[in-house]
Amino acid sequence: MTMSQGLLQAQRDLKSSLFDEVNQSMWTAKRAQADVLSPRAFGDAMDDYNDAKKKFDDGGDLSDIRAKITKADGRFQEATASTRVSSVLFSSALSARRDAISAEADQFVKERWNTAEEEMKDAAEKLEKGNSNSAKEKAVVATNLYREAELESIKANYLTNAKNLLKKADGDKVYKVAPKTIAEAKSLVSRAEKELLDNRYDTDGARYLAKEAEYKARLAMYIAAQENILDKKDFETEDFLLMSNESITRIGESLDINSRFDKGEAIPVSAIIERIHRDQARTENLEASLYGQQMKNQNLTAMLVEQQKIQATMQGSLTAMKGTISEEALKGQARQLELQSRIDRMEDINTKFEQMQRIFSSEEAQVFRQENDVIIRMIGINFDVSKSEIKPEDYPLLTKVKKAMDLFDNASIVIEGHTDSQGGDDSNLKLSQERADAVLSYLSANTTIDKSRFSTEGFGESKPVANNETTAGRKLNRRIDIVIKPTYSDIATPMLGSLKE
Repeated sequence: MTMSQGLLQAQRDLKSSLFDEVNQSMWTAKRAQADVLSPRAFGDAMDDYNDAKKKFDDGGDLSDIRAKITKADGRFQEATASTRVSSVLFSSALSARRDAISAEADQFVKERWNTAEEEMKDAAEKLEKGNSNSAKEKAVVATNLYREAELESIKANYLTNAKNLLKKADGDKVYKVAPKTIAEAKSLVSRAEKELLDNRYDTDGARYLAKEAEYKARLAMYIAAQENILDKKDFETEDFLLMSNESITRIGESLDINSRFDKGEAIPVSAIIERIHRDQARTENLEASLYGQQMKNQNLTAMLVEQQKIQATMQGSLTAMKGTISEEALKGQARQLELQSRIDRMEDINTKFEQMQRIFSSEEAQVFRQENDVIIRMIGINFDVSKSEIKPEDYPLLTKVKKAMDLFDNASIVIEGHTDSQGGDDSNLKLSQERADAVLSYLSANTTIDKSRFSTEGFGESKPVANNETTAGRKLNRRIDIVIKPTYSDIATPMLGSLKE
Protein backbone atom coordinates (compact mmCIF):
# COMPACT_ATOMS: atom_id res chain seq x y z
CA MET A 1 0.00 0.00 0.00
CA THR A 2 1.40 3.40 -1.00
CA MET A 3 1.46 6.37 1.35
CA SER A 4 -1.44 8.04 -0.52
CA GLN A 5 -3.50 4.85 -0.32
CA GLY A 6 -2.73 4.61 3.38
CA LEU A 7 -3.91 8.18 3.94
CA LEU A 8 -7.12 7.50 2.02
CA GLN A 9 -7.77 4.37 4.07
CA ALA A 10 -7.14 6.27 7.31
CA GLN A 11 -9.56 8.97 6.13
CA ARG A 12 -12.22 6.34 5.40
CA ASP A 13 -11.69 4.67 8.76
CA LEU A 14 -12.00 7.99 10.58
CA LYS A 15 -15.20 8.84 8.71
CA SER A 16 -16.64 5.44 9.51
CA SER A 17 -15.85 5.77 13.22
CA LEU A 18 -17.40 9.23 13.32
CA PHE A 19 -20.59 8.54 11.32
CA ASP A 20 -21.45 4.86 11.98
CA GLU A 21 -23.65 5.56 14.99
CA VAL A 22 -25.50 8.53 13.50
CA ASN A 23 -26.01 6.54 10.27
CA GLN A 24 -27.73 3.85 12.32
CA SER A 25 -29.95 6.47 13.97
CA MET A 26 -30.80 7.95 10.58
CA TRP A 27 -31.85 4.60 9.10
CA THR A 28 -33.84 3.77 12.21
CA ALA A 29 -35.69 7.07 11.77
CA LYS A 30 -36.32 6.36 8.09
CA ARG A 31 -37.65 2.89 8.85
CA ALA A 32 -40.04 4.51 11.32
CA GLN A 33 -41.12 6.91 8.53
CA ALA A 34 -39.92 9.89 10.55
CA ASP A 35 -39.41 11.82 7.31
CA VAL A 36 -43.20 11.63 6.84
CA LEU A 37 -44.45 11.56 10.45
CA SER A 38 -42.00 13.99 12.03
CA PRO A 39 -40.78 16.11 9.10
CA ARG A 40 -39.56 19.10 11.08
CA ALA A 41 -37.39 17.12 13.53
CA PHE A 42 -36.18 14.80 10.78
CA GLY A 43 -35.40 17.73 8.49
CA ASP A 44 -33.40 19.48 11.22
CA ALA A 45 -31.51 16.25 11.84
CA MET A 46 -30.69 15.90 8.14
CA ASP A 47 -29.46 19.51 8.03
CA ASP A 48 -27.04 18.81 10.90
CA TYR A 49 -26.03 15.48 9.36
CA ASN A 50 -25.29 16.97 5.94
CA ASP A 51 -23.47 19.90 7.55
CA ALA A 52 -21.24 17.44 9.46
CA LYS A 53 -20.47 15.51 6.26
CA LYS A 54 -19.60 18.70 4.38
CA LYS A 55 -17.33 19.89 7.19
CA PHE A 56 -15.57 16.50 7.19
CA ASP A 57 -15.12 16.48 3.41
CA ASP A 58 -13.76 20.04 3.58
CA GLY A 59 -11.27 19.09 6.31
CA GLY A 60 -13.06 20.98 9.08
CA ASP A 61 -12.32 20.93 12.79
CA LEU A 62 -13.07 17.51 14.30
CA SER A 63 -14.61 18.94 17.47
CA ASP A 64 -17.11 20.91 15.35
CA ILE A 65 -17.88 17.82 13.29
CA ARG A 66 -18.45 15.71 16.41
CA ALA A 67 -20.75 18.40 17.83
CA LYS A 68 -22.83 18.38 14.64
CA ILE A 69 -22.98 14.58 14.62
CA THR A 70 -24.10 14.49 18.25
CA LYS A 71 -26.78 17.07 17.50
CA ALA A 72 -27.98 15.16 14.41
CA ASP A 73 -28.04 11.87 16.33
CA GLY A 74 -30.18 13.38 19.08
CA ARG A 75 -32.61 14.86 16.56
CA PHE A 76 -32.92 11.58 14.65
CA GLN A 77 -33.78 9.83 17.93
CA GLU A 78 -36.25 12.59 18.77
CA ALA A 79 -37.90 12.20 15.36
CA THR A 80 -38.10 8.42 15.77
CA ALA A 81 -39.64 8.74 19.24
CA SER A 82 -42.32 11.15 18.00
CA THR A 83 -43.46 8.66 15.33
CA ARG A 84 -44.82 6.37 18.05
CA VAL A 85 -47.65 8.83 18.61
CA SER A 86 -48.10 10.12 15.08
CA SER A 87 -48.14 6.63 13.51
CA VAL A 88 -51.27 5.83 15.55
CA LEU A 89 -52.97 9.18 14.93
CA PHE A 90 -52.24 9.02 11.20
CA SER A 91 -52.77 5.28 10.72
CA SER A 92 -55.52 5.73 8.09
CA ALA A 93 -53.50 8.30 6.16
CA LEU A 94 -50.41 6.09 6.25
CA SER A 95 -52.40 3.13 5.01
CA ALA A 96 -53.82 5.21 2.15
CA ARG A 97 -50.35 6.56 1.35
CA ARG A 98 -48.87 3.07 1.26
CA ASP A 99 -51.64 1.89 -1.06
CA ALA A 100 -51.09 4.87 -3.35
CA ILE A 101 -47.37 4.04 -3.52
CA SER A 102 -48.23 0.42 -4.34
CA ALA A 103 -50.36 1.70 -7.22
CA GLU A 104 -47.38 3.87 -8.31
CA ALA A 105 -49.46 7.02 -7.95
CA ASP A 106 -46.26 8.97 -7.31
CA GLN A 107 -45.26 8.09 -10.89
CA PHE A 108 -48.52 8.19 -12.83
CA VAL A 109 -50.61 10.93 -11.16
CA LYS A 110 -47.83 13.15 -9.82
CA GLU A 111 -49.88 16.31 -9.35
CA ARG A 112 -52.50 14.70 -7.13
CA TRP A 113 -49.80 12.73 -5.31
CA ASN A 114 -47.81 15.88 -4.56
CA THR A 115 -50.94 17.61 -3.25
CA ALA A 116 -51.59 14.68 -0.90
CA GLU A 117 -47.97 14.76 0.27
CA GLU A 118 -48.23 18.45 1.10
CA GLU A 119 -51.38 17.86 3.17
CA MET A 120 -49.67 14.97 4.97
CA LYS A 121 -46.65 17.13 5.71
CA ASP A 122 -48.87 19.92 7.06
CA ALA A 123 -50.68 17.42 9.29
CA ALA A 124 -47.42 16.07 10.71
CA GLU A 125 -45.99 19.54 11.32
CA LYS A 126 -49.14 20.66 13.11
CA LEU A 127 -48.90 17.62 15.36
CA GLU A 128 -45.25 18.44 16.08
CA LYS A 129 -46.41 21.89 17.19
CA GLY A 130 -49.02 20.32 19.50
CA ASN A 131 -52.12 21.13 17.42
CA SER A 132 -53.65 17.62 17.28
CA ASN A 133 -57.16 18.68 16.18
CA SER A 134 -55.88 20.56 13.16
CA ALA A 135 -53.49 17.68 12.44
CA LYS A 136 -56.39 15.21 12.38
CA GLU A 137 -58.34 17.41 9.95
CA LYS A 138 -55.36 17.68 7.62
CA ALA A 139 -54.78 13.93 7.82
CA VAL A 140 -58.36 13.24 6.70
CA VAL A 141 -57.83 15.48 3.67
CA ALA A 142 -54.54 13.72 2.90
CA THR A 143 -56.20 10.30 3.24
CA ASN A 144 -58.88 11.18 0.69
CA LEU A 145 -56.31 12.62 -1.72
CA TYR A 146 -54.16 9.49 -1.47
CA ARG A 147 -57.20 7.31 -2.15
CA GLU A 148 -58.14 9.38 -5.19
CA ALA A 149 -54.56 9.25 -6.47
CA GLU A 150 -54.50 5.49 -6.01
CA LEU A 151 -57.80 5.06 -7.84
CA GLU A 152 -56.70 7.23 -10.77
CA SER A 153 -53.38 5.41 -11.00
CA ILE A 154 -55.03 1.99 -11.02
CA LYS A 155 -57.29 3.05 -13.87
CA ALA A 156 -54.64 4.96 -15.82
CA ASN A 157 -51.84 2.48 -15.31
CA TYR A 158 -52.70 -1.16 -14.68
CA LEU A 159 -56.19 -1.46 -16.16
CA THR A 160 -55.40 0.57 -19.26
CA ASN A 161 -52.14 -1.33 -19.77
CA ALA A 162 -53.86 -4.67 -19.27
CA LYS A 163 -56.59 -3.82 -21.78
CA ASN A 164 -54.06 -2.61 -24.36
CA LEU A 165 -51.97 -5.74 -23.90
CA LEU A 166 -55.03 -7.97 -24.26
CA LYS A 167 -56.02 -6.11 -27.42
CA LYS A 168 -52.56 -6.70 -28.86
CA ALA A 169 -52.62 -10.33 -27.72
CA ASP A 170 -55.93 -10.89 -29.52
CA GLY A 171 -54.44 -9.38 -32.66
CA ASP A 172 -51.46 -11.74 -32.38
CA LYS A 173 -53.79 -14.68 -31.70
CA VAL A 174 -52.01 -15.46 -28.44
CA TYR A 175 -55.17 -17.23 -27.25
CA LYS A 176 -54.27 -20.15 -29.53
CA VAL A 177 -51.07 -20.82 -27.56
CA ALA A 178 -52.00 -19.62 -24.04
CA PRO A 179 -55.81 -19.79 -23.86
CA LYS A 180 -55.99 -20.35 -20.10
CA THR A 181 -53.69 -17.44 -19.24
CA ILE A 182 -55.49 -15.07 -21.62
CA ALA A 183 -58.88 -16.08 -20.19
CA GLU A 184 -57.57 -15.52 -16.68
CA ALA A 185 -56.26 -12.05 -17.61
CA LYS A 186 -59.63 -11.03 -19.05
CA SER A 187 -61.43 -12.34 -15.98
CA LEU A 188 -59.10 -10.35 -13.72
CA VAL A 189 -59.81 -7.15 -15.66
CA SER A 190 -63.56 -7.64 -15.21
CA ARG A 191 -63.19 -8.40 -11.52
CA ALA A 192 -60.95 -5.36 -11.00
CA GLU A 193 -63.47 -3.05 -12.66
CA LYS A 194 -66.24 -4.48 -10.49
CA GLU A 195 -64.14 -4.03 -7.35
CA LEU A 196 -63.51 -0.37 -8.21
CA LEU A 197 -67.27 0.19 -8.51
CA ASP A 198 -68.28 -1.79 -5.43
CA ASN A 199 -65.49 -0.75 -3.03
CA ARG A 200 -64.68 2.85 -3.83
CA TYR A 201 -62.70 3.43 -0.63
CA ASP A 202 -61.03 0.05 -0.30
CA THR A 203 -59.04 -0.40 -3.48
CA ASP A 204 -56.53 -3.00 -2.25
CA GLY A 205 -58.40 -5.81 -3.96
CA ALA A 206 -58.91 -3.85 -7.18
CA ARG A 207 -55.25 -2.83 -7.33
CA TYR A 208 -54.12 -6.42 -6.84
CA LEU A 209 -56.52 -7.73 -9.50
CA ALA A 210 -55.53 -5.03 -12.00
CA LYS A 211 -51.82 -5.68 -11.52
CA GLU A 212 -52.39 -9.42 -11.85
CA ALA A 213 -54.40 -8.84 -15.05
CA GLU A 214 -51.50 -6.90 -16.57
CA TYR A 215 -49.04 -9.58 -15.47
CA LYS A 216 -51.14 -12.43 -16.87
CA ALA A 217 -51.51 -10.62 -20.20
CA ARG A 218 -47.72 -10.19 -20.41
CA LEU A 219 -47.21 -13.79 -19.33
CA ALA A 220 -49.49 -15.06 -22.10
CA MET A 221 -47.53 -13.07 -24.67
CA TYR A 222 -44.25 -14.41 -23.25
CA ILE A 223 -45.57 -17.99 -23.44
CA ALA A 224 -46.50 -17.42 -27.08
CA ALA A 225 -43.04 -16.06 -27.84
CA GLN A 226 -41.35 -19.02 -26.14
CA GLU A 227 -43.58 -21.42 -28.07
CA ASN A 228 -42.25 -20.00 -31.34
CA ILE A 229 -38.64 -20.26 -30.14
CA LEU A 230 -39.07 -23.86 -28.99
CA ASP A 231 -40.77 -24.82 -32.25
CA LYS A 232 -37.90 -23.37 -34.29
CA LYS A 233 -35.25 -25.13 -32.16
CA ASP A 234 -37.19 -28.38 -32.19
CA PHE A 235 -36.84 -28.80 -28.40
CA GLU A 236 -37.66 -32.12 -26.80
CA THR A 237 -39.16 -32.51 -23.30
CA GLU A 238 -35.70 -33.29 -21.91
CA ASP A 239 -34.23 -30.09 -23.37
CA PHE A 240 -37.03 -27.98 -21.95
CA LEU A 241 -36.78 -29.45 -18.44
CA LEU A 242 -33.02 -29.09 -18.31
CA MET A 243 -33.27 -25.49 -19.46
CA SER A 244 -36.00 -24.67 -16.94
CA ASN A 245 -33.84 -26.00 -14.09
CA GLU A 246 -30.90 -23.77 -14.96
CA SER A 247 -32.28 -20.70 -13.15
CA ILE A 248 -32.92 -22.63 -9.94
CA THR A 249 -29.43 -24.11 -10.17
CA ARG A 250 -27.87 -20.65 -10.47
CA ILE A 251 -29.81 -19.34 -7.46
CA GLY A 252 -28.78 -22.39 -5.45
CA GLU A 253 -25.13 -21.98 -6.38
CA SER A 254 -25.18 -18.34 -5.22
CA LEU A 255 -26.29 -19.67 -1.81
CA ASP A 256 -23.76 -22.54 -1.87
CA ILE A 257 -26.53 -25.11 -2.41
CA ASN A 258 -25.98 -27.99 -4.82
CA SER A 259 -29.44 -28.42 -6.40
CA ARG A 260 -30.58 -31.85 -7.60
CA PHE A 261 -33.74 -32.42 -9.67
CA ASP A 262 -34.07 -36.21 -9.80
CA LYS A 263 -37.14 -35.89 -7.54
CA GLY A 264 -38.46 -32.69 -9.12
CA GLU A 265 -38.06 -29.01 -8.27
CA ALA A 266 -39.78 -29.02 -4.86
CA ILE A 267 -36.74 -30.17 -2.83
CA PRO A 268 -34.18 -27.66 -4.20
CA VAL A 269 -36.71 -24.84 -4.05
CA SER A 270 -37.49 -25.67 -0.41
CA ALA A 271 -33.76 -25.75 0.39
CA ILE A 272 -33.30 -22.30 -1.15
CA ILE A 273 -36.26 -20.85 0.77
CA GLU A 274 -35.00 -22.35 4.03
CA ARG A 275 -31.53 -20.88 3.47
CA ILE A 276 -32.99 -17.43 2.73
CA HIS A 277 -35.09 -17.52 5.91
CA ARG A 278 -32.10 -18.63 7.94
CA ASP A 279 -29.94 -15.85 6.50
CA GLN A 280 -32.66 -13.28 7.21
CA ALA A 281 -32.82 -14.39 10.84
CA ARG A 282 -29.03 -14.31 11.05
CA THR A 283 -28.97 -10.75 9.68
CA GLU A 284 -31.55 -9.61 12.23
CA ASN A 285 -29.55 -11.19 15.05
CA LEU A 286 -26.31 -9.62 13.81
CA GLU A 287 -27.99 -6.20 13.74
CA ALA A 288 -29.19 -6.71 17.32
CA SER A 289 -25.72 -7.85 18.38
CA LEU A 290 -24.15 -4.84 16.66
CA TYR A 291 -26.47 -2.48 18.52
CA GLY A 292 -25.63 -4.17 21.81
CA GLN A 293 -21.91 -3.90 21.14
CA GLN A 294 -22.24 -0.24 20.18
CA MET A 295 -24.01 0.51 23.46
CA LYS A 296 -21.40 -1.46 25.41
CA ASN A 297 -18.55 0.36 23.66
CA GLN A 298 -20.10 3.73 24.47
CA ASN A 299 -20.40 2.79 28.13
CA LEU A 300 -16.81 1.50 28.20
CA THR A 301 -15.62 4.71 26.57
CA ALA A 302 -17.52 6.73 29.15
CA MET A 303 -15.93 4.60 31.90
CA LEU A 304 -12.48 5.31 30.47
CA VAL A 305 -13.20 9.04 30.51
CA GLU A 306 -14.27 8.81 34.14
CA GLN A 307 -11.14 6.81 35.01
CA GLN A 308 -8.96 9.46 33.40
CA LYS A 309 -10.74 12.16 35.38
CA ILE A 310 -10.21 10.21 38.62
CA GLN A 311 -6.51 9.77 37.91
CA ALA A 312 -6.06 13.44 37.09
CA THR A 313 -7.92 14.49 40.25
CA MET A 314 -5.96 12.12 42.47
CA GLN A 315 -2.60 13.16 41.00
CA GLY A 316 -3.40 16.78 41.70
CA SER A 317 -4.56 16.09 45.24
CA LEU A 318 -2.17 13.45 46.54
CA THR A 319 0.48 15.90 47.64
CA ALA A 320 -1.93 18.41 49.15
CA MET A 321 -4.21 15.86 50.75
CA LYS A 322 -1.54 13.27 51.64
CA GLY A 323 -3.27 10.37 49.94
CA THR A 324 -6.84 11.19 50.90
CA ILE A 325 -9.21 10.51 47.98
CA SER A 326 -11.05 13.67 47.03
CA GLU A 327 -14.82 13.95 46.89
CA GLU A 328 -14.61 14.44 43.12
CA ALA A 329 -12.69 11.17 42.75
CA LEU A 330 -15.33 9.36 44.81
CA LYS A 331 -18.05 10.76 42.57
CA GLY A 332 -16.13 9.54 39.54
CA GLN A 333 -15.91 6.06 41.02
CA ALA A 334 -19.65 6.11 41.65
CA ARG A 335 -20.28 7.06 38.03
CA GLN A 336 -18.04 4.20 36.92
CA LEU A 337 -20.05 1.76 39.01
CA GLU A 338 -23.24 3.07 37.43
CA LEU A 339 -21.83 2.56 33.95
CA GLN A 340 -20.68 -0.96 34.83
CA SER A 341 -24.18 -1.69 36.11
CA ARG A 342 -25.60 -0.66 32.76
CA ILE A 343 -23.18 -2.95 30.94
CA ASP A 344 -24.12 -5.85 33.24
CA ARG A 345 -27.82 -5.25 32.61
CA MET A 346 -27.32 -5.15 28.85
CA GLU A 347 -25.40 -8.44 29.07
CA ASP A 348 -28.35 -9.85 31.05
CA ILE A 349 -30.74 -8.86 28.24
CA ASN A 350 -28.44 -10.46 25.65
CA THR A 351 -28.31 -13.73 27.63
CA LYS A 352 -32.08 -13.88 28.07
CA PHE A 353 -32.59 -13.04 24.40
CA GLU A 354 -30.45 -16.02 23.40
CA GLN A 355 -32.39 -18.25 25.81
CA MET A 356 -35.67 -17.04 24.30
CA GLN A 357 -34.54 -17.85 20.77
CA ARG A 358 -34.03 -21.47 21.78
CA ILE A 359 -37.64 -21.79 23.00
CA PHE A 360 -39.25 -21.44 19.55
CA SER A 361 -38.75 -23.24 16.27
CA SER A 362 -38.45 -21.21 13.07
CA GLU A 363 -42.00 -22.28 12.11
CA GLU A 364 -43.43 -21.06 15.42
CA ALA A 365 -41.95 -17.59 15.89
CA GLN A 366 -39.28 -15.15 14.85
CA VAL A 367 -37.42 -13.71 17.83
CA PHE A 368 -35.40 -10.56 17.24
CA ARG A 369 -34.29 -7.30 18.81
CA GLN A 370 -35.23 -3.70 18.13
CA GLU A 371 -32.67 -1.81 20.19
CA ASN A 372 -33.44 -2.95 23.77
CA ASP A 373 -36.92 -4.33 23.03
CA VAL A 374 -37.32 -8.05 22.33
CA ILE A 375 -39.92 -8.98 19.70
CA ILE A 376 -41.66 -12.35 19.43
CA ARG A 377 -43.35 -12.50 16.02
CA MET A 378 -45.91 -15.29 16.30
CA ILE A 379 -45.89 -16.60 12.74
CA GLY A 380 -47.18 -19.96 13.97
CA ILE A 381 -50.53 -18.49 15.10
CA ASN A 382 -52.98 -18.16 12.24
CA PHE A 383 -56.45 -16.69 12.65
CA ASP A 384 -59.26 -17.52 10.28
CA VAL A 385 -60.20 -14.75 7.86
CA SER A 386 -62.04 -11.95 9.68
CA LYS A 387 -61.96 -13.94 12.95
CA SER A 388 -60.23 -13.36 16.29
CA GLU A 389 -60.80 -16.73 17.98
CA ILE A 390 -57.68 -18.63 19.02
CA LYS A 391 -57.60 -22.19 17.67
CA PRO A 392 -56.93 -25.15 20.01
CA GLU A 393 -53.90 -26.15 17.95
CA ASP A 394 -52.28 -22.83 18.92
CA TYR A 395 -52.54 -23.43 22.68
CA PRO A 396 -49.13 -25.17 23.01
CA LEU A 397 -47.43 -22.27 21.25
CA LEU A 398 -49.02 -19.75 23.61
CA THR A 399 -47.73 -21.85 26.51
CA LYS A 400 -44.24 -21.36 25.09
CA VAL A 401 -44.93 -17.63 24.92
CA LYS A 402 -45.62 -17.64 28.65
CA LYS A 403 -42.31 -19.46 29.25
CA ALA A 404 -40.46 -16.87 27.14
CA MET A 405 -42.07 -13.92 28.90
CA ASP A 406 -41.11 -15.34 32.29
CA LEU A 407 -37.47 -14.71 31.41
CA PHE A 408 -38.21 -10.97 31.76
CA ASP A 409 -40.26 -11.11 34.94
CA ASN A 410 -40.34 -7.33 35.46
CA ALA A 411 -40.72 -6.22 31.86
CA SER A 412 -43.71 -4.38 30.45
CA ILE A 413 -45.24 -6.26 27.52
CA VAL A 414 -47.30 -5.02 24.58
CA ILE A 415 -49.34 -7.52 22.56
CA GLU A 416 -49.75 -6.08 19.06
CA GLY A 417 -52.37 -7.21 16.55
CA HIS A 418 -51.83 -6.81 12.80
CA THR A 419 -53.82 -7.67 9.67
CA ASP A 420 -53.20 -7.85 5.94
CA SER A 421 -54.61 -5.18 3.62
CA GLN A 422 -57.73 -7.08 2.59
CA GLY A 423 -60.84 -5.31 3.87
CA GLY A 424 -61.50 -1.76 5.04
CA ASP A 425 -59.08 0.20 7.22
CA ASP A 426 -61.54 0.66 10.09
CA SER A 427 -62.63 -2.99 10.16
CA ASN A 428 -59.01 -4.14 10.04
CA LEU A 429 -58.08 -1.84 12.92
CA LYS A 430 -60.95 -3.27 14.99
CA LEU A 431 -60.07 -6.84 14.04
CA SER A 432 -56.40 -6.42 14.94
CA GLN A 433 -57.34 -5.06 18.37
CA GLU A 434 -59.71 -7.99 18.95
CA ARG A 435 -56.96 -10.47 18.07
CA ALA A 436 -54.48 -8.84 20.45
CA ASP A 437 -57.13 -8.85 23.20
CA ALA A 438 -57.87 -12.53 22.49
CA VAL A 439 -54.23 -13.47 23.08
CA LEU A 440 -54.13 -11.54 26.36
CA SER A 441 -57.42 -13.12 27.47
CA TYR A 442 -56.07 -16.60 26.79
CA LEU A 443 -52.84 -15.90 28.68
CA SER A 444 -54.78 -14.40 31.58
CA ALA A 445 -57.14 -17.37 31.80
CA ASN A 446 -54.53 -20.11 31.39
CA THR A 447 -51.40 -18.77 33.08
CA THR A 448 -50.43 -16.88 36.22
CA ILE A 449 -49.22 -13.73 34.46
CA ASP A 450 -49.43 -10.36 36.17
CA LYS A 451 -51.98 -8.63 33.95
CA SER A 452 -50.83 -5.17 35.07
CA ARG A 453 -47.62 -5.67 33.08
CA PHE A 454 -49.54 -6.10 29.83
CA SER A 455 -51.23 -3.86 27.30
CA THR A 456 -52.69 -4.53 23.85
CA GLU A 457 -52.74 -2.47 20.69
CA GLY A 458 -54.23 -3.05 17.26
CA PHE A 459 -52.49 -1.58 14.22
CA GLY A 460 -54.73 -2.96 11.48
CA GLU A 461 -52.92 -3.06 8.16
CA SER A 462 -50.67 -0.08 8.94
CA LYS A 463 -47.46 -2.02 9.69
CA PRO A 464 -46.96 -4.72 7.06
CA VAL A 465 -43.80 -6.84 7.21
CA ALA A 466 -44.33 -8.53 3.84
CA ASN A 467 -45.91 -7.93 0.45
CA ASN A 468 -49.71 -7.79 0.67
CA GLU A 469 -49.96 -8.72 -3.00
CA THR A 470 -48.89 -12.32 -2.43
CA THR A 471 -50.68 -15.06 -0.50
CA ALA A 472 -47.56 -15.79 1.58
CA GLY A 473 -47.06 -12.08 2.29
CA ARG A 474 -50.63 -11.57 3.48
CA LYS A 475 -50.27 -14.58 5.77
CA LEU A 476 -47.16 -13.04 7.36
CA ASN A 477 -48.95 -9.71 7.84
CA ARG A 478 -51.84 -11.39 9.72
CA ARG A 479 -49.81 -11.72 12.86
CA ILE A 480 -49.38 -11.15 16.57
CA ASP A 481 -46.20 -9.40 17.73
CA ILE A 482 -45.33 -9.57 21.41
CA VAL A 483 -43.04 -6.68 22.35
CA ILE A 484 -41.11 -7.14 25.59
CA LYS A 485 -39.73 -3.92 27.05
CA PRO A 486 -37.16 -4.53 29.81
CA THR A 487 -37.74 -2.12 32.69
CA TYR A 488 -34.13 -1.11 33.13
CA SER A 489 -34.87 2.61 33.17
CA ASP A 490 -31.22 3.51 33.02
CA ILE A 491 -30.33 1.13 30.19
CA ALA A 492 -30.06 3.97 27.67
CA THR A 493 -26.48 5.01 27.21
CA PRO A 494 -25.59 8.67 27.81
CA MET A 495 -23.61 10.55 25.22
CA LEU A 496 -20.10 11.42 26.30
CA GLY A 497 -20.08 14.63 28.25
CA SER A 498 -23.66 14.24 29.50
CA LEU A 499 -22.67 12.66 32.78
CA LYS A 500 -22.82 15.00 35.75
CA GLU A 501 -19.55 16.63 36.54
